[in-house]
Amino acid sequence: MRLSTVLTCIGVAVALNLHAQVRRPPPPSSNRAAEERIALSRALQTLQEAYQVHFIYEDELVRKRFTRALRRITGDFYRDLQAVLGDHPIQYIKVGRRTIVLILKEEEPENRRAIIGRVTDVQGRPLEDAEVLIEGTSWGAATNIEGEYRIARVPEGKYTLVARFMGYRTVRREVEVYGEELRVENFALSPDILNMDEIVTTAARNPLTKMASSVAITTANARQISERMPTSTAELLTFIPGFYVETSGGEGGNNLFPRGIPQDGSFRYVAMLEDGMPLYEAPELAFANIDILMRVDATIASLEGVRGGTGSIFASNAPGGIINFVSKTGGNKLEGLVRVAVGDRGFYRLDYNYGGPLGRRWKFNIGGFARYDKGVRSPKFVANRGGQIKFNLTHLFRRGFVRFKTRYLNDRNIFYLPIPLQNPRDPHPIPGFDANYGTMTSVHADNMRFPTPDGREIHRRLSDGIHPEYFSATGEVAFDLGGNWSLRNILRVMKAHIDFNAIFSLDNPFPAIEFADSIYPADKLPGFARWEYRYADTHEPIRDPVGLNGNGLVARNGWWAVSKPLSSIANHFQIQKQLRRHSLSAGIYLSRYTANDFWYWHNILMEVKDAPRLLDLVALDSSGNEILAVTRHGVQQFGTFYMNARNRATLVAGSLVDEWQLSDRLRIDAGIRIEHNRFSGEVENVGEDFTVGDGTALAEQKVKFGNGTWRPYAHRFTEWAVSVGANYTFNDQLAIYGRISRGFRTPDFEQWMFSEERGFSQYVHQMESGLKMATDLFALFGAVFFSRVNHIPFVDEVVRDGRIYEEKRFAESVTLGSEMETVVTPFEGLQLSLIGTFQNPLLENMRFTTVDPATYRKMTVELSGNRVRRIPQVILHVRPSYTFKGFKIFGSWQYVGERYVDDANTAELPDFGVLNAGIIYRSLEDGITLMASVSNLTNTIGLTEGNPRVEQVFANRNDRVFMARPILGRTITISAAYTF
Repeated sequence: MRLSTVLTCIGVAVALNLHAQVRRPPPPSSNRAAEERIALSRALQTLQEAYQVHFIYEDELVRKRFTRALRRITGDFYRDLQAVLGDHPIQYIKVGRRTIVLILKEEEPENRRAIIGRVTDVQGRPLEDAEVLIEGTSWGAATNIEGEYRIARVPEGKYTLVARFMGYRTVRREVEVYGEELRVENFALSPDILNMDEIVTTAARNPLTKMASSVAITTANARQISERMPTSTAELLTFIPGFYVETSGGEGGNNLFPRGIPQDGSFRYVAMLEDGMPLYEAPELAFANIDILMRVDATIASLEGVRGGTGSIFASNAPGGIINFVSKTGGNKLEGLVRVAVGDRGFYRLDYNYGGPLGRRWKFNIGGFARYDKGVRSPKFVANRGGQIKFNLTHLFRRGFVRFKTRYLNDRNIFYLPIPLQNPRDPHPIPGFDANYGTMTSVHADNMRFPTPDGREIHRRLSDGIHPEYFSATGEVAFDLGGNWSLRNILRVMKAHIDFNAIFSLDNPFPAIEFADSIYPADKLPGFARWEYRYADTHEPIRDPVGLNGNGLVARNGWWAVSKPLSSIANHFQIQKQLRRHSLSAGIYLSRYTANDFWYWHNILMEVKDAPRLLDLVALDSSGNEILAVTRHGVQQFGTFYMNARNRATLVAGSLVDEWQLSDRLRIDAGIRIEHNRFSGEVENVGEDFTVGDGTALAEQKVKFGNGTWRPYAHRFTEWAVSVGANYTFNDQLAIYGRISRGFRTPDFEQWMFSEERGFSQYVHQMESGLKMATDLFALFGAVFFSRVNHIPFVDEVVRDGRIYEEKRFAESVTLGSEMETVVTPFEGLQLSLIGTFQNPLLENMRFTTVDPATYRKMTVELSGNRVRRIPQVILHVRPSYTFKGFKIFGSWQYVGERYVDDANTAELPDFGVLNAGIIYRSLEDGITLMASVSNLTNTIGLTEGNPRVEQVFANRNDRVFMARPILGRTITISAAYTF
């Protein structure tokens, strides 16, 4: 925390200093163009690369037109655009945040009047760069910083006036221009959360609007992200249809299931990118879920979430989709944001961002966050503490730009796991435990020293939790080669170290007496009289274990410690050629990445209550003398599992994409990716009968640890993916699309850490088709999808006799489903959005071999046709909001259908709904935004998983106490933000 806090303070100081220095207006400079004359298309391509905008125009418009080459990129886009267009009869129209349409100017009659006015949002805030157009003509204007516009020299007559701005509903109004010198028309635009005019770049070579794209994609801009106030990266992703996201683990280590595809957890089939490059190549390494390396803060400009098979073309091992976080890079003026948030559970957070131009050809952005949080489920130590700082610097030149980015994250987060509950059909807490705010993670198990067989001690802190320390540096260059050729190259180097420390649930809690009797046969202990429980920290005997904490229970939990250094260097080279009807692009992607693992796990004995204490268990004779120690310092078994491995991989991939505009309405795209992976490494062999300490306690015997010998491995995989899609646009309000794809997922390092077998790649075949509608009152993005997956690996850490074992089996699955996101605005100020997913994921070729408890013979159980565990059939998210006079009142209700805990479908997790609410106030004059929100308003006990260590295949639950992980309890958060 100290280092990240210092860096945060430095970042704020640098930002304020830059603001003081750069805010002064630059001295006037000459804007004369060089004498060199170049093709107009080439000059436009230079602006496109420099300012990251996208021009749309007919080839005939610019053919045989020339312009003077710009001497320099000034940093003022409109100034440079006017200089490039010069005296050519070409008019520009801004139709999106980064999209400019060029059309031929019409001849202007002499008898004209003017239309003037102002464009604001519904709160009265001016919208800069909004477009006001006269439909069916080339006449129009863009608004200035005050939201004002002027369309001069309009001839008399009746017109349809159109006002539009990216992220807002388009407004059309009939006007008459007769005799008046000025016609005043003001517009107040309502937001459009579907952003159908938004340009998307993820999973596409040629940026397109969502309406024109053949990809199922959901976007969110910076304001939408901030209004949701996500407590974690995973929570932000819950608004993407087709994705089922479990967020109950805390800020990191959560799970995402795309479109019903089965997996053990994590982000196995989805790539997470930052500015178009992977955070790390493998998104599902054990104890390195990719969301551990990502934090959402004020530096994020937008989020793009792509579902479906097109992800396999643009990222490795991404048949389920791509999530891309786009960073702010500084605009054409200096802008800043400082936001402070506090919560009722000891939560404090600072976010900041500052960026803009540095002279004529440079721009920058710096920002990050710092956070201190005691935790919704408090372990009686600080649950989440740390921060992040990001910086990027861009240099603009005549034919492109060069950009450098860096990010440093140092954060510590508690990892929440299942807690004891009762009544599986209607879960509620057991005596002595709070289901909304309780956790088995405890300060009493914080500072631990674990002995090793070679006489060393390994010191671990539970308060470190999931502790990622992540650094990345990225270089990017984009260049216009001329002749409609362009190239882009991105190089990223990252290094990270993840320490993972958490209390994992193992068995269901035991009645104290039953557990003691199960440890060691009393008749084999000479002189045995009774068992005695003691508090491990004070050695105080527990006189009434039956009534302990009102429940009489003890729990054997896992104290799992993992160290995982990661590194990677990746380079993505792309070259693109624009033809009349085709946009061809080719890419080469290279990556070299490593992951080392050191796992040393232990079982601890605890009471069952909020922030429980560790327990010791001893056997006494009739005189009260100790004859056997079962535990040592609260540890019931040292070394239940051990892993030490060094892993390396090299990836080489090539891709080719063609986007073909067959007509004004029909567009087809096709892509192929060929990828070669080489994996190698060494895994230390494990002995299972080591002794630690003096060996007198049962906990110190039969310890698993490395024996100093190593098993090497080396494997290669060459795979291919293909995707073909089409989009047909009927008009600017209606379009349909379809896509068919084949993707793949190669094995990860864990395949060879636990097995000598080569393993299999998975192949994911998908089809989807959808409808897109966008009107003034209603917008819809809906799709139906089908997927088939083979060779699905189920890898589980299971508990047998208090020891941890890895179990692996394979199956296939088939899923048919539909998804939708829609928004309705019945009248000004009121908006209702609905996000829904309906799916039926089923297992195929799933068989499990077990032992018949009656005959003790092996038998095969057929599980094909069962529903995939943990994935619901129905997910709904309803979000109404009402905006008036600077205020916005909103609510949200999320519904998750029932799920099965196990593959045999013998135990259910009940369906549940979560209610959230909040209010926002924005002051235009002061640049202040105030927000208050309440999460889980009704304190719903909604379960997201059972006990994965013992309930994977057959849950075998009873109606007594069971383990499951609920969502977090009610929290209240308020924030204040200042923009300047």
